[in-house]
Amino acid sequence: MEKYAERRAVGRRTGLLTLLLLFFAGAGAFPASHAAYLSSLSFKCQEGYVFSATNTVFSVDIAYLPPEDISVYLNSIPNNVELVSIKKVTYIPPSSSKQGYGTHVEITVRFSEPGSVKLFAADLETKEGFFKIPFPTVRVWANMQLLKPELSVSVAGLADQAGPLNFTVGSHIGYTVKVKYASSVRSISYEIPENSVFIEKERLMDADDGQPLTAEFSPDFQDAVRYDWQPLVAGDFELPPVNLVVLSYSGNLVSLPFPSIKVHVGDVPGTPPDAAGTDPALPKAFAQSFMEGQTVLPEDRTGGSREDAEMLAALYKKELSSFPFFDAEMEERQAFEKKLGRNGLPPLRRRPMLFFLIAFSVSSAVAALILILLKFFARAAFSLVLGVLLAVASIVYGSGLSRTLAVSKGGTLYPIPEAGLSKGGDLPPASVLFVLKQAGDWYYVSFNDTNGWITSDSVILVR
Repeated sequence: MEKYAERRAVGRRTGLLTLLLLFFAGAGAFPASHAAYLSSLSFKCQEGYVFSATNTVFSVDIAYLPPEDISVYLNSIPNNVELVSIKKVTYIPPSSSKQGYGTHVEITVRFSEPGSVKLFAADLETKEGFFKIPFPTVRVWANMQLLKPELSVSVAGLADQAGPLNFTVGSHIGYTVKVKYASSVRSISYEIPENSVFIEKERLMDADDGQPLTAEFSPDFQDAVRYDWQPLVAGDFELPPVNLVVLSYSGNLVSLPFPSIKVHVGDVPGTPPDAAGTDPALPKAFAQSFMEGQTVLPEDRTGGSREDAEMLAALYKKELSSFPFFDAEMEERQAFEKKLGRNGLPPLRRRPMLFFLIAFSVSSAVAALILILLKFFARAAFSLVLGVLLAVASIVYGSGLSRTLAVSKGGTLYPIPEAGLSKGGDLPPASVLFVLKQAGDWYYVSFNDTNGWITSDSVILVR
């Protein structure tokens, strides 16, 4: 009996040891030095970017210890940090992990100012004593709602972009417009500079269509649009400005100012310029670049004659001189353009309407003066307000008549006002242009979103 009892006791001890081994095998091998393990812990920031005035979460997973067996304290914090909460939940490791069940700790704080910040270590209390759990140093950015979009320009091939940039006539000056702190670019506009070839190469941050913000924050400048500018004459210029309207992270539309970047363009060494200031060795290359970079004529605008141009110019003059409430002149002009295969312009603003607005504005002002003399002050105030409104309407309406309209007789569009330079493209007769300026016997015109120079005897001005 004694031997049986002894064997039974040994069996019980063996079984208990086996159960303990099985438990630790299932939960993961307990660290040889648990204190060393706890001393090695550190918090991790859960946010990709940290912003001021926004909750930031730091977390740490503590294996083998359930939430009720630990206490976490943040006894000291920097002045610009607010403690929001400390949370403990049961930590369940992934099936592939060898760690056992434990505690997941989250400490949520809020930074009041941007900058580089490191929190003081948190205190961890367990049955084995006290331990310090450090935090990583984080870069705190200003709150996204407060960040103002910025623009910068990078000129290709130049490491030092301070001071005037030096190039020679015909050089291809590539530059990239960059944007940061913006969720999207809503519009891009620019004026094609004179005496040069200007090509938009690529849009990399295209305008959106008003959809909800999806762009992730980035602290770096991002490429928005690339250009190639080829000046055709020597002189001192500025890099052609580009106007970008972007959507800030706060949802506001912002027009970004373009920096003033001075550019000095010198003559090509060893090749004296001709009398017009144009390098005779470059016309062919310039003309080729001009044709590659500008679409001068759509395929459906190849017809027309000089007689058609004279007739179209006469119809435009007739429409300009007509009263806007009668559309017979406009319909006649549009029918003729349709016959020529032209799209034509929308209804024009007409001179009689401008004279009508000016006359009524003056009449209202005179009536107001008379009513004041007669001491009808209420009626005088009404007439005065009406006169002011009509004056403003006159200015707005007249702005549409400020551009000089012209019709091409058929001619050649040049990148610079020099007939000796190879042409940039042909303008068929009866093409509608806008004259932007005059230089001697040359007109600088806008046609089909393309600017260039044309001789004055090749157009009929619509006055």
